[in-house]
Amino acid sequence: MAKLFVQSLPSQEELHTSFQKLFEGADSKAMYSNLVFLKIATALENHFDNFLLPHNLSFGRFTVLALLSSTPEGIVPTELASRVGITQATMSGLLNGLEKAELIRREEHQNDRRSFVIKITDKGENLIKHILPQWAPEVAAFWNTFSQEEMSGMNQLMGKMIQNLSMLSKAQA
Repeated sequence: MAKLFVQSLPSQEELHTSFQKLFEGADSKAMYSNLVFLKIATALENHFDNFLLPHNLSFGRFTVLALLSSTPEGIVPTELASRVGITQATMSGLLNGLEKAELIRREEHQNDRRSFVIKITDKGENLIKHILPQWAPEVAAFWNTFSQEEMSGMNQLMGKMIQNLSMLSKAQA
């Protein structure tokens, strides 16, 4: 499902004026950077969601398949949930849908009969192999509009942003 987002961004000055009316002292430069970043991230996510739709996949289902494709020995559901940052209950729902579509299978865990590992099926592997050659050129076309130096700089900045994510949860405490 496409996420809603403002299509026409205000200028930095317009945003500054609006925020000062709502919250005096707001860091309008930070708010503008956040707004621009969210617009780009939302547009990329919406595009990928629309790309996956004909394959009856969501980004979450695709991500699980991609992880399983790179882990032929399989992964226990709790580890899968941890790797993608969702609850075990949400992962259970994703796995049920993927299993119903015959894209994954559950196998008894070798060391713990009460548990099981999730493995990708041939059908799931074939779907990943079908999707990636179509998707990769689109991603490359988007990112290759930037020079190597620009991409290197963006990657460094985004790495720093990832490190800063912990600040968001501290601000809520």
